[in-house]
Amino acid sequence: MARQSRLNSQQLNDLSDELAALLKQQADARLMEVFIPMSEQEIKAFDLRTERISKIHVILSEHDAKR
Repeated sequence: MARQSRLNSQQLNDLSDELAALLKQQADARLMEVFIPMSEQEIKAFDLRTERISKIHVILSEHDAKR
């Protein structure tokens, strides 16, 4: 998502939904890892989700700072 000066309500909802889904996937992955170690592919997917979560946090923080 390109950075804009202001996010509209739909963009904020979309980011919130994406963030919630990513966090659930991360939690599920951690719970499963207790029983079955992650494969290399699962670790890469986990790391990519972590990066996206960080980007969403930055976008939302910048949005809040501009309000």
